[in-house]
Formats: sequence, C-alpha cells, structure tokens
Amino acid sequence: MILLRRNDKIIIIVGVIILLIAGVGVALYSSPKVETNSTITTEPTTFPVNWEDRTGTLPSVSKFVNKGEPYSFTFMINQTNVKTLSFHMTWVDDKALLKRFGLDTLALSITTPDGKTASFSEKSQKKTKAGEFIVNVSGTDSQPSVSTITGNSTSDASARLRAALRKNDPWVGKEFNVIVTVTIGERLLKFRDKGNDFTLKMNYTYYDFTLGKTSGTGDDDLGDLPSTNTTWTPPYMSMILNTGCGRFV
Repeated sequence: MILLRRNDKIIIIVGVIILLIAGVGVALYSSPKVETNSTITTEPTTFPVNWEDRTGTLPSVSKFVNKGEPYSFTFMINQTNVKTLSFHMTWVDDKALLKRFGLDTLALSITTPDGKTASFSEKSQKKTKAGEFIVNVSGTDSQPSVSTITGNSTSDASARLRAALRKNDPWVGKEFNVIVTVTIGERLLKFRDKGNDFTLKMNYTYYDFTLGKTSGTGDDDLGDLPSTNTTWTPPYMSMILNTGCGRFV
C-alpha cells in the first residue's frame, strides 16, 4: 500500500475540486439554439441595363430559280430588337450570248411578319455576266428604353427582361416570306435558258443587353449552417474527457 504525504493529498484534493467545478459549468452550459422553422429569403434587387449593338447571321440559301416559276421560302428570327435585316443576292448568267446579249434580270422581294415589304431587281453585268445587289429591311426604330430591371439574381432579372422583350416584339419567332424571280433576257433562243442559280446571304443587326453590377444582389454566401440533429460539445470538455480525468467528475 502506497502512503501519500500530506502535501500530495492536498494537491489531489484541489485537483478533484477543480474538475468538479469545471464539470458543473459544462453541465449547466446551454448550446445555441437553431431556429428550425426559419426561412432564408432573397430580396429582389434592381439591376442597371446596358444596351449594345450586335450582329447575327442566318443560314444562306443557294438555289436555282426557273423562268416563269418564282422560288419562295420562309424563315424566322429568334432574336429580339432587330434593327436591320440585310439580304445580299449574287448570281451569274450562264446563257448570255457573247457575254453581252440576252442578260437575265433577277428580283428579290421580302415581306416581314408585320406587313412591311421591300424589293429590288438587277440585270446581269456585261462581260462578267454576274449580278449582285443588297436589300435592307428596317426593324426596330430605336434602342429599347428599359434602363433597369428587378430580380432575385442576375439570371432571374435577365430572364424577366428577355421574356418581356419577346412578348412585345413583332418579328421574333414569326415567319418572313421571300420570293426570288428571274426574267430571261434571251429573245430568239429562249428555250436555251431555263433560269439561273443564285445565292442569298442574310444577316442582321440588333440591340442586346447586359446587366450592370450592383451592391446587395442577394447572392451572398451564407456558409454551412449547423445541423439541428447533432449534439454540440464544447472543445474544452472533450479535452478533459480525452485526458482520462473525467472519471473524477
């Protein structure tokens, strides 16, 4: 049996008292409560709208137009706020006599979904037998007046604005009608000339937007919230337990 000195007994007693006090403090400690029924919401934010001029293209058309039989087709544009549509027509007369006589004339006509029409015709050039012209169709007269848009995020605000622009646009998603005709220049040998190949390239300019930066967009990273199904233990308590001294508490 090991006999302890008086000083050793005093030290042990003091140590046990300290551990008892610490244990009582831990037992009485109340961990922070997490409100399980609370809902984190995002406040709507107003974003500035910046407008820019941009260009787009449509698939080109390369076909043969027969004499007395117009070639027609339709197309659609999915872009809003189109400023101008441009049609670039090219061809070569393959039957002109001596490259000077019997030159053909090609014509182009466009009708927009809201009833606007534009047309032009041109005769093939001497020597080269080639023909070329451009027809422009005017769309939106001016830049949209929208300067701000409200949404819960930039993507939400952008989607809201695009939906509003599509709703009020007279061209987007609707059919344009195009007709190409050829007038044969041959007089004596008309049977030789059946028509002409042509190529039509189409492009357009339009107003597009970007959303400017603003403070308080509601996209703040709130980090990871503590789980309501776990028990939180103060770090100093775990240290006491890990030392093996917890048996005195």
